[in-house]
Amino acid sequence: MCGIIGIITDNPKEHQPRARAMMDSLLHRGPDGEGMAVFKKCLLGHRRLAIIDLSGGAQPMYNASGAVAVTFNGEIYGYQELKRKLASYPFRTTSDTEVILALYETYGESFVKELPGMFAFALWDERTSTLIAARDRFGEKPFYYATGRNGEFIFASEIKAIIASGLVEPVLDTDSLAHYLRKLYVHPAKTIYKNIHTLPPAHMLVYKNGTPAISRYWHMPETNESITLEDAVPEFKRLAIDAVKKQLVADVPVSAFLSGGLDSTTIVSIASQFSSNLKTFSFGFEGTKNELAFAKLAAQQYGTDHYEFHDRDYKVDELIMRMADIYDEPFADSSDIPTYLISKHAREHTTVALSGDAGDELFGGYGWYRS
Repeated sequence: MCGIIGIITDNPKEHQPRARAMMDSLLHRGPDGEGMAVFKKCLLGHRRLAIIDLSGGAQPMYNASGAVAVTFNGEIYGYQELKRKLASYPFRTTSDTEVILALYETYGESFVKELPGMFAFALWDERTSTLIAARDRFGEKPFYYATGRNGEFIFASEIKAIIASGLVEPVLDTDSLAHYLRKLYVHPAKTIYKNIHTLPPAHMLVYKNGTPAISRYWHMPETNESITLEDAVPEFKRLAIDAVKKQLVADVPVSAFLSGGLDSTTIVSIASQFSSNLKTFSFGFEGTKNELAFAKLAAQQYGTDHYEFHDRDYKVDELIMRMADIYDEPFADSSDIPTYLISKHAREHTTVALSGDAGDELFGGYGWYRS
């Protein structure tokens, strides 16, 4: 992941120290590099985790004329094919980030509809003093925004970065707090603060003349309910293999989290077909919920380089306070601590890790799907 920040104001040069504080708060998202672009009324910042085009993919990235720049967090799946379709654009890097600039120059503001992958980005066009920001279709990458005390428009990958700007004093949203206490999560269309907002998945934000306009750019496609089981099985396999294969494109090592369940095992089984010596990581709990044995069997089946971690090696009470800093908002999912720990350890061996999140919903992995 990377970290993006930005401030739209009449005096962006004076706000560079604030932007620096915002970027510093996101160091954990991008330890491999940083950059800042300053225009007449906009400042963009970036913290980079280098995955594709390690030497040429620095951000914010400009177009050929320098009038347009983008700060981007995520990955554009199948970007090589997109580059072939956009052959008339003068590409200068092998980075997927530059595809965003090429699509914008080709399609204008509607370009987001042509963009596959997981992403949150902000693109500034100096020629029209327009900011275009968007979040991917299912909200894998975060995008938060707020209005500063002097009318500044501020955005970032995390709430902590907006607060670090010193331009926003967060105000608790009691409705969001009540929703959390009832449902154990903050409503995805809101945040825990009244004055800090989240851009919904599959939406774009266009900021021009001091006003943000938010619109939906994508809707769920119609389902083919007439497809037969005989036809559905090979089609599902084709789509699953294609999805995993596209996410293996990187100039750094790619690994996978492996619980031994249906979701992560399916991902590993596919990834192992295209990646030799795939590294896998598992986290185990003491007692009946320990799934390390199943993960180990899967690792042996697919010949992965397997690593195990255990909850007995950590003091959970000390980690609970750490979670509050990591998630920025109340978060009641019991997987938060093991997810943090396995990610922390995996980073010592790899840069990218695939997971089976949402796999149980797609593959029918929960018991109630069989009832």
